[in-house]
Amino acid sequence: MDLRCFSATLAMLMGFGLSAPVAAQSVNQAQASSDAHTPKTDELLSEWQLKPRWSVQYDVASIDGPDGLAGVGNFQDFRRAGIGIDLVMPHGFSARLEAELTADPIEMTDAYLRWNGKNVRVTLGQQKAQFPLDQENSKFNTSFLERAAFVSAFGYTRRTGISGQYVTGDWGISGGIYTDPILRLNDVETNSSSFDARTYWSPQLAKTKLHFGAAYHLRDLNDFRLASTRYQSRPALGITETRYVGTPALGVAKEHRFGIEAAFVQGRLHFASEAHWLKAERDLLGDAKFFGAYAEVGVFLTQDSRPLRGGMFGAITPRKPVGAGGLGAVQLNLRYDYLDLNSGAIKGGKQNGYLASLIWTPAASFRLMGQYTKLYYTDAVIAVAGNRAFSVDMVGMRGQMSF
Repeated sequence: MDLRCFSATLAMLMGFGLSAPVAAQSVNQAQASSDAHTPKTDELLSEWQLKPRWSVQYDVASIDGPDGLAGVGNFQDFRRAGIGIDLVMPHGFSARLEAELTADPIEMTDAYLRWNGKNVRVTLGQQKAQFPLDQENSKFNTSFLERAAFVSAFGYTRRTGISGQYVTGDWGISGGIYTDPILRLNDVETNSSSFDARTYWSPQLAKTKLHFGAAYHLRDLNDFRLASTRYQSRPALGITETRYVGTPALGVAKEHRFGIEAAFVQGRLHFASEAHWLKAERDLLGDAKFFGAYAEVGVFLTQDSRPLRGGMFGAITPRKPVGAGGLGAVQLNLRYDYLDLNSGAIKGGKQNGYLASLIWTPAASFRLMGQYTKLYYTDAVIAVAGNRAFSVDMVGMRGQMSF
């Protein structure tokens, strides 16, 4: 990695991380002062409210491996840059429209209308389709630069459809019927359909918040089976196009995905783990079966905690942010990440990953992340000197702002 570029980027991100929370606090104080003179009536609270959303994530990283290995080197780019709006309406209705600007072409992420009742929520449009826990967590609240390898490899992406959720106490269940992403609905060659369901139980045991969950996904690719499907994953870095593990093009008719999850939070400590299986049915060929899993543990070095509620981990809000006499929140995380894309004669490769991250959250809307990753590959789809078993190292940093 170019040390001058790395140092300049680090200095810029740290400077912004230190100064922006102070500026944001001043704006919030001024707004609070203004709001103190605004009447709070039921009539005003029931009015329509429009809130803009925007976010930026910028990554700097280096991948190192054996001499002659493709895909190594230095990388820096916007990981995400999004813009959108939230609309709150009377009688429990709301809507969200959000686009990812770094995609080419620009990608629609959320585009839905939602109704919230006392225990029920109904969502119509493009949305998360009962994702795994690691994917249900917001992209702004992840423990590492990227989610677990199986999340991208197994194709957990937003889809268009209708879903419902029922929550009572510590238990919740949700399900939906979906088709393709909204920008591909006019493509008659990709008219897939799916049924997705997820349930969780999150009881409180003394000072420990527990979480257990399971999910099932059935997807009929319909005409999409005429195209090819590949299951593949990047080396723990989203700004590279290299995949060291990945299946060949497969003619898949249906997908069955099943996952289980468990987590807990106790004070400054958290734990999370998932295991997911995918069975790909193929016309006139044997079914292919793949597997992915991870286990992570994290601890705050400050007096902070990772919130666990509603079947997912929430945003970290430092108890003592920078600008209010504090250091912000500092968190250390460790993870083991496993992905197996071998099935019979199909050799997509195996990946064993060992990850460590250090996260500084100076204020709720700002974050700096540093990460080291060691990845071991067998049956890799990219060989080096004829060898398909090797290891790579990745060191990366991220600066993040989200409002």
